[in-house]
Amino acid sequence: MPGQVDLPTAEDLTVQEVNVSSSVLKAAAHHYGSQCDKPNKEFMLCRWEEKDPRKCLEEGRKVNECALDFFRKIKTHCAEPFTEYWTCIDYSNLLELRRCRKQQAAFDNCVLDKLGWVRPELGDLSKYCSALTNLHKVIPLAFQLTSYV
Repeated sequence: MPGQVDLPTAEDLTVQEVNVSSSVLKAAAHHYGSQCDKPNKEFMLCRWEEKDPRKCLEEGRKVNECALDFFRKIKTHCAEPFTEYWTCIDYSNLLELRRCRKQQAAFDNCVLDKLGWVRPELGDLSKYCSALTNLHKVIPLAFQLTSYV
């Protein structure tokens, strides 16, 4: 039927929420970005190529699961230094990281010692890169035919 939009079911949209504050996200950002780089990039690539968020629900679930797994590992292995770090950020003026370098170092050392995670250098996560992925853009048939004429 023309004009009909197929919406995902409530079950398709139901995931466990990553229920954390902005201070927690800011404290975790560098390590999260490093640990969940691939699912995040695949999700963004899907959104960019498909132009329809409904087609990227599976990639979105993978991003969510990676975030949940990331915070579970932090809670299991480095809860105390992480809590001290995000609490410092939370209580500092304007969520400034520079006021919490001592707590950051303790957290970074903990995840390095217990999880083997190295804090990425400033700017590493924003560098241009090519991603190897299973996603591919389907080229419309009309374009395929005219591009070889």
